[in-house]
Amino acid sequence: MHVIDGRKIAQEMEEEIKRNAEGKEIKIVTVVIEGNEESWLFARLKDKACKRVGIKHEILGMECRKQEEIEKEIEGLNKDESVTGINIQLPLPEGINYLDLVKKIDVRKDIEGMHPYNIGNLLLGREEMIPCTPKAVLKILEHERISLQGKDVVIINHSNIIGKPLAMLLLNRNATVAICHVYTKDLISYTKRAEILITATGVKGLIKGEHVNEGCIIIDAGIKKEGNRVYGDVHESAAEKAKAVTPVPGGVGPVTIASMLENAVKAYEKIHKG
Repeated sequence: MHVIDGRKIAQEMEEEIKRNAEGKEIKIVTVVIEGNEESWLFARLKDKACKRVGIKHEILGMECRKQEEIEKEIEGLNKDESVTGINIQLPLPEGINYLDLVKKIDVRKDIEGMHPYNIGNLLLGREEMIPCTPKAVLKILEHERISLQGKDVVIINHSNIIGKPLAMLLLNRNATVAICHVYTKDLISYTKRAEILITATGVKGLIKGEHVNEGCIIIDAGIKKEGNRVYGDVHESAAEKAKAVTPVPGGVGPVTIASMLENAVKAYEKIHKG
């Protein structure tokens, strides 16, 4: 079993991002709605990454609980010429609609790649601004020189942020893709035939040895916090059967943040090309 080092991949990406960001006035604003410590934790990780590559970063903490107030703040950031990238930190409080917030972002500043324009382009095979976690999965597979063409790939996640855009990216690379979710009957019948298994459910140890074949590739993008520890979706018995597996923590997470930084450089270039 080969354990894929996501931190090393992210470091390599950051070195290139730092070179590309040099001499550019790139500024990211991360919007955080007060009341969720997990949101602040992720925002601070982004802040540290931005400092490493020389990108300006502001965490905009908001106490409001009204959709309209947050949308108004986003409109202000759209008009602010010093801001070249905007992202909404998840999770959000109940009653706040993430997709409606994303629609308000100037499409050129959408460094999460979740604006309907960018998602529509992805569906058409035009990968201009790719959502960060799906992009991270691709980066990992590319780094490990894992070919996708003709491969049987199973994704356990059908969210708008991960599963759906990731499926499009894989289809664009001629993989055969199956998407599983909470309503999937007989999950094991899908996972057992996967050459590449990508899971992002947040259910600790969901994928066990009986779910996978020897020699499969496992990308674990699941996160489950228990006390001071973080766990993934993949049980040790499944990881032992894999040819390669990403750990949690230290796998997909660092590459996701690096992918956002890469998008931030691209957003700056789009804005300054008019």
